[in-house]
Amino acid sequence: MTLSRLPTRCKHCKVKFTAEERGKRLHNHCIEPWTAAFQEKQKRKAVAERKAKDRVEKAVDRKVREMLKPRAKWLAECQVIVNRITRLTALRRGEGCYTCGATPEQKFGGTYDAGHFRSVGSAPHLRFWMPQIKLQCIVCNRHKGGMALSFRQHLVKDHGNEWVERLEAMHHVAKFDIDYLKRFKAVMGRKLRRLEKRMA
Repeated sequence: MTLSRLPTRCKHCKVKFTAEERGKRLHNHCIEPWTAAFQEKQKRKAVAERKAKDRVEKAVDRKVREMLKPRAKWLAECQVIVNRITRLTALRRGEGCYTCGATPEQKFGGTYDAGHFRSVGSAPHLRFWMPQIKLQCIVCNRHKGGMALSFRQHLVKDHGNEWVERLEAMHHVAKFDIDYLKRFKAVMGRKLRRLEKRMA
């Protein structure tokens, strides 16, 4: 290294070297703190690299799990999102149970369900169709079989008899393939997060 290319400042404290110190990279009193700082920097670098590796591995694992996830699991996850949107939207409006009008106090574990006028079992093609999904108290939905007659009466009152008859006459095969369910979950998931944020 030529004289002109020799370091003129200490790598640690950045103070200029004296003429006698030319050729050094560190002042003698800077060797120990520079070494400690360098070791700390290496530790941070190792931690960052490990976190980056973990993120990649988690992303790969998530991708693999999604590839292996059966259609039934996708359906269930989408249904959870739709049901939660239904409940939160109704509660935000100050609504009570659609079939009995009750407004039970909210408690841990849930007080309301998202009740389907036409059940998921009998009309799987309508499982995500929100106009026929309403807020119901647990008593009506779970213990009284969904209160179908009261449910229908309220739908007729809100939408008219012709609308309800068309709903009852809707019969077609549900074609929710996995690609559709992935897109549906992504879209409705964003909608749910926005709703939860507004209600926070």
